[in-house]
Amino acid sequence: MLPSLHTLALAALVLACAPVPCRAQPAPAAGEPALVREARAFMDAYARDLREGDRNGIVERYDPRGAYLVGMGRKELVPIDSIRASYLGRWQPPAGFEWRDLSYEVAGPDAVAVTGLFVWTVSGGRSTTYSYTGLLLRQGGRLRIRLEDESAAPPPRPAPAPAPAP
Repeated sequence: MLPSLHTLALAALVLACAPVPCRAQPAPAAGEPALVREARAFMDAYARDLREGDRNGIVERYDPRGAYLVGMGRKELVPIDSIRASYLGRWQPPAGFEWRDLSYEVAGPDAVAVTGLFVWTVSGGRSTTYSYTGLLLRQGGRLRIRLEDESAAPPPRPAPAPAPAP
């Protein structure tokens, strides 16, 4: 038996009115581990520190033992004093900063891996998208960055050269 036109119309109305998630960042899942909630708050505050140019606040987010800075063919354990000198010296805050599509993976009782993207905008409006991976470890009762990879998207590939004429 075929459904009546009235039944089809009602089904279409129900589907059209159903809530559809449309968030840039995934919403916290029900029952999400407390460590992930803490990491989300850390990353939100980190973004705020970057946007506001809070140099000391940014430095305080790093592990006091230093951090491994990796990516783009680099792997270096940078001492906290060097991180501090960089942020208090030549570093300039962005005109805009936004995390995108962050994912969190509990890696231990006091460790969370964070991966996603961010968009860094300079004055003048030019934006660059970077991939991001960080390892947050609990040190001194709070999460700190122990490893960080910030890699820019590769430049667009040039168009292939036309084939020579026969």
